[in-house]
Amino acid sequence: MANQIEFEKTVAEFQKIEDARDQLWDRAKVLIDSGFEVEAYILILATWNFAGFRYVMKDFDLREFQKVINLINPIFKKLENTQFENIDFANNSVAPDIKYIYVQLKKIAKQTGASKIMALKNSRLFVMWDTEIRKIYEIDNKSEADDYIQFLSKMQKHFKDIKWTGKPTSFAKAIDEYNYVIADRNRRLRKRETLERTGNGQN
Repeated sequence: MANQIEFEKTVAEFQKIEDARDQLWDRAKVLIDSGFEVEAYILILATWNFAGFRYVMKDFDLREFQKVINLINPIFKKLENTQFENIDFANNSVAPDIKYIYVQLKKIAKQTGASKIMALKNSRLFVMWDTEIRKIYEIDNKSEADDYIQFLSKMQKHFKDIKWTGKPTSFAKAIDEYNYVIADRNRRLRKRETLERTGNGQN
């Protein structure tokens, strides 16, 4: 379980190391509010999910993307007042809606991109993930819809003792920022250990 002091300190670290990307996130939110929803998602996929999105772009169909967004927006609307802190992710009336959105988005933006679009659309409900974050929380990297529900449930349990008052950032977004920093540390540590093991690291 995360503790309060560590959580707040780690989230503050994200603000320092990822200020530019965070500004792009805010601009993408403005784009959505201004009616440029597809443009907002593409901006986030290109800047927050560059490694994966460059492969998606090879077969990316903008018209199909728009169709999917039109298809899932009524479900997003249904969930717009639902917050991460108050939801039961095992609830039969909620989980199918979340899984439906995720499955549709995964088809066109892959698993990591799907979670980023969902989090951008409703930052109070959805938490993003990627391969490293799934590894941390021991989530199957096949990343099926049930895995994403399991991940959200794990996030609730792992951070249940945290009291978050850092507005305007939502609790779900703060959890993502925490996870990002921890995942980044793990990646850096692994890279450093590899360099040392191969004799390319500096003493």
